[in-house]
Amino acid sequence: MRRTGAIIFGRRTALASVAVIAGALGAVRAETLTARAGVSGNSVFVGEPFRFQIQVSGSETPEQPDLSGLGGFKVSFSGGGANSRRSVRIINGQRSENVQLGYLLNYELRATREGRLTIPAIAVKAEGKTATTQPLVIVAQKPSETENFKLRLSVSKERAYVGEQILLEAVFYFARGNEIDRSGGIQLSLPVEDNPAFDLHDLDGGQDRGPEQLEGKNFQTSRVRKVLVPTRAGSFPLEPATLSFRSGDGFEIVRDFFGNRVRRPKFKNIAIPSNPLNLVVAPLPREGQPAGFAGHVGEYSVSVQASPSEVNVGDPITLNIALSGPPLLDPVELPPLHEQKSLTADFKVPAEIEDGTVNGNFKVFTQTIRALRDDVKAIPPLELAYFDSAKGRYEVARSQAIPLVVRATRVVTSGDAEGLRPVEAAKLEVQSWMQGIAHNYSGSEALSKQVLGFSGLASAGRLTIVAGPPLAYAILLAVVAGVRRRNAHPETMRARRAMGGFHRGVSHATTSEDVLAVFCRYLGDKLAMTSDALTFRDVEAPLRERGVDDGKLEEIRNLFTAGEASRFAGGIGGEDVAAERDRAAKLVKELEKSLR
Repeated sequence: MRRTGAIIFGRRTALASVAVIAGALGAVRAETLTARAGVSGNSVFVGEPFRFQIQVSGSETPEQPDLSGLGGFKVSFSGGGANSRRSVRIINGQRSENVQLGYLLNYELRATREGRLTIPAIAVKAEGKTATTQPLVIVAQKPSETENFKLRLSVSKERAYVGEQILLEAVFYFARGNEIDRSGGIQLSLPVEDNPAFDLHDLDGGQDRGPEQLEGKNFQTSRVRKVLVPTRAGSFPLEPATLSFRSGDGFEIVRDFFGNRVRRPKFKNIAIPSNPLNLVVAPLPREGQPAGFAGHVGEYSVSVQASPSEVNVGDPITLNIALSGPPLLDPVELPPLHEQKSLTADFKVPAEIEDGTVNGNFKVFTQTIRALRDDVKAIPPLELAYFDSAKGRYEVARSQAIPLVVRATRVVTSGDAEGLRPVEAAKLEVQSWMQGIAHNYSGSEALSKQVLGFSGLASAGRLTIVAGPPLAYAILLAVVAGVRRRNAHPETMRARRAMGGFHRGVSHATTSEDVLAVFCRYLGDKLAMTSDALTFRDVEAPLRERGVDDGKLEEIRNLFTAGEASRFAGGIGGEDVAAERDRAAKLVKELEKSLR
């Protein structure tokens, strides 16, 4: 994903607001279409971004004009919006309405060369009509380094491979005693932002680095870092960057809100260039490229945790897969697990996988797998093929195998439970064996049919023996029926006790992983699901069916993410367990309304 825009040292602020176009719009008829142009300043530095605005009157739906061919400028569209005015007058009970339709089109421009540059008249079309803006003249000055202000660019390496992350650092040097107007914004323009041969990603914002020496002089410094990823091979000279800001230039006398004369600092606009750079990018070699290579370049490692480690065939097993590697982990993806044959030979692996979460120096992915057979003894090592740019060859990172206990699962049918399966085998004869232990025959086929008539019930003892079991059964049946009336289903009592069990369990939680485990038990009790190894994907659909809205589902996802990250980190780190307990308790209280 390509990210562009100005890099700001210190506090990030918007560009200077556009100067108000002279003269307010007068009343116009609805069918009149006009257009005017304005800029945030007529004097700029080469490479410095400035705002260009087109104000359209007479329509709220103008077409966006094509400015791609604007000579001497780089153009990017910044969005637009309606700017209509409506007023109502009532005179002698007569109501009249005046409507002035309008629309604003905003652009960011950068001069590419010095001198007097002209923004020509721009044609704007709307509803079959055309209006034209007035031309504007911009004076572009070449940035120049000063004794007190300097800018330096550096890269982690000048020779790289396609797809390799390169650290790009810009350092702003300013002499002590020179006041910088941070409220006005400090804008760094990198020409590489517009270079299609690179993707540019933010790594961190502006940070003060303290005093440093440059060319034998002491400076205060501030830096910003980006990650540069080449998308194609070649030799690329990188033009100097431009840093624009406002520096103190004495004082001026102005009047405050009450009309009093006050003294305030005066600032002037300054722009300084950086040093140029040159990058040489080599293509990835075809020789030795593994079949599962997915474009990972750098040095990677992979580790896996699985829970639970004792399951039945078909039970879910949650894998927490952690990747470490380049400095920027946000764009790094996990290769498809359902394409790893060593894993799919013994496990059912879905094609979908949740987005990973960056946790310090790792990006953690969660996947659920299910054992296919009871002879599976371990989760095999997961593999990640990558190109080691330092060694110049392909490597494969592997996790450790994880021992697993898988128990067989027998499906019990209604025929098994009630003894109603049809007998297909021939009837077995029960035979006596006088030497040793007799043969043991199993199954309903071994039973011998015997008929007991009423003549056999003559004695009271026999009558008790015969009538007693039915009577006891009738009493037991009455008791069971009463219990069933109180608890229509076994899940009902489990669901009723879920909230109490949650509060007892969460009070003893010491890590985010513990909080997630208690929360999963609560959801399992409420949704009649097995709570072991529940994932957000397992509960998302049932919760949505129960009426849980998207906002609550996102909070539940975040709780799962925090717990799984804690599980991978071993329950240590900067986690706020008290906050996690409170967040889980609040979610449970709100879910009770939907899960009754």
